[in-house]
Amino acid sequence: MALPTAGLGGSEGLRGSLTAGPGGGLLVDLRGLSPSLRRPVVFALLDQLVRLECREGLVLVFDHEPAGFGYQLQMRKESRGLFDFHYDQRLDGAWVALVRRRWS
Repeated sequence: MALPTAGLGGSEGLRGSLTAGPGGGLLVDLRGLSPSLRRPVVFALLDQLVRLECREGLVLVFDHEPAGFGYQLQMRKESRGLFDFHYDQRLDGAWVALVRRRWS
């Protein structure tokens, strides 16, 4: 399924993909998105997952090491302390991150 473009100023720069993962979670390949849209799209998805009290994880595919994204996720007031973030590099060079909601 293609990413929705509503509220993002049209489809310019939107070439990423959003699919259901094998465990029922979401798999989002960010490599095709314009760099200026990547974090806003991911944070909008995470905000919706929190709002819907979704228990599924989010798998993100990056073309660079996502340590900065993980740091921003933990420092952002809307998501501080709500998510676990782990990442690793695949053999093909892509970086894959798993974002999972923390439940008490």
